[in-house]
Amino acid sequence: MLSICGKIGSLTGALGKMSGTALLLIALAMAGCVGEKSENNGQVGSQAAEKGEAARVAAAENTVAAQVGAALQSCDGNILKVWERGDAHHSVHSNLLWIDSACGERVVAIRSIVGRDTLEKRFVLRDSAAFAAGQKLPAELSGATVLRTPLQRVVALSSAHIGYMLRLGLEDRIVAVGEGKYIADSSLYAKVAAGAIAEVGNGTSLDLEKLIALKPDLVMTFATGGSQDDYSRMEALGLPVMLTSEWQENSVDAKADWIKLFTSLFGVEIPDEKKVPESVLDPIVYGYPAGSADPCVERKSKWVGRNGEHGFMVVARGPRVLAGMSYGGVWYAPGGRSYTADLIRKAGGCYLWASDTTRELRLTIEEVIALADSADVWINPGMFGTAEEILAAEPRAVHIKAFRDRKVFQNDGRKGPGGGNDFYEGAVARPRELESNLRHIFTESYNRVKANYVIDEAGTPRLIEERQAAKKPVSGKSAFEWYHNIF
Repeated sequence: MLSICGKIGSLTGALGKMSGTALLLIALAMAGCVGEKSENNGQVGSQAAEKGEAARVAAAENTVAAQVGAALQSCDGNILKVWERGDAHHSVHSNLLWIDSACGERVVAIRSIVGRDTLEKRFVLRDSAAFAAGQKLPAELSGATVLRTPLQRVVALSSAHIGYMLRLGLEDRIVAVGEGKYIADSSLYAKVAAGAIAEVGNGTSLDLEKLIALKPDLVMTFATGGSQDDYSRMEALGLPVMLTSEWQENSVDAKADWIKLFTSLFGVEIPDEKKVPESVLDPIVYGYPAGSADPCVERKSKWVGRNGEHGFMVVARGPRVLAGMSYGGVWYAPGGRSYTADLIRKAGGCYLWASDTTRELRLTIEEVIALADSADVWINPGMFGTAEEILAAEPRAVHIKAFRDRKVFQNDGRKGPGGGNDFYEGAVARPRELESNLRHIFTESYNRVKANYVIDEAGTPRLIEERQAAKKPVSGKSAFEWYHNIF
């Protein structure tokens, strides 16, 4: 990880006088160098066993421990070089979030795209004893915010923050939210309504006096570059503030990986994910694990039966998917390198603009209708929840095939008591359930199996079914059905 592996390697001679390879491995692990091959590793144990000099071994251990500590604190080079080059030790899939050990500290670094600028904030996570000791930060970490972990009192100003924390069972660590009416979880909503959890507002309505009185360990918020950004006012008052940018991620996996930030901050583990039974989800037809095949391309997929039979299926492309909505004659849609495009692909759909290389698109309604007449499914139709609302805003939507076929799906199938949309709260922390929900919709809307062949004893393909009824994966629980048909 850090550029101190060479320093650790130079200590191998001293390590050769120790009993076994344990200390070497510990030293390398501390420096992030595990996996780098040392020619002396195989010799360490035999040399120590032959000499059996306990006193010299003890002295060598003390010397190496001191040298390892000095090497860790020296912080040669930029601590984020591994972030830039995508180091194998990097624990998350994101280019906006970095969590690892550096300079003898546990470090979190977060990037936020704010307008044309990129903000980078660093945090050092220390346990209570290290926090109380107040040791000075290494030069390369100067300016970092030091947090005492695990956190106990957090202000969560984003729906996603709440979603990650609820997924980890951390409801009792939330002392305040922005506005309770946007909370989808009924239990948390009730606590806010009862006054057990404070409301501090957002943006220009942020109640700074109430926020200070809460004495939070951390205030979690986000920045868009607009007039509603509130982080600078909080920082000016000395409040510990963390900007998160999970909402700027371009992939489902990267956004889901932000839950690791919360496990690090609160010292908890991610709950085990329940596996989807093979009888429910066909890995050949629907490309499970998610995204294993290009859903925009027809292909042949091999299969093996439990009785030893084997063959292949001719699998058509996935349903053609339209996303977005028209406002004032301009159609706003996710680009081909967006979170939504990645979700569609992982769920087995063929996004109309899958080949696009941007995050956002602005198109004329004429451009959309020219393509959308072949769209099998339409998802995320702006803020509209009924067919009547869509037609009132854009009468020409009647020319879109998916609208005529009544295959329009909105993501607000699960709402809180005040109307908060769980798609922006609970769904961010349950990516597999979300993919399964959307995959079920695509499967109901479009049969992908064109033909099914078995290979006989002579090695000849024999057609056994044509246009068979595909097995339909289901989301498993109604609570996870964020997408629903508006008709």
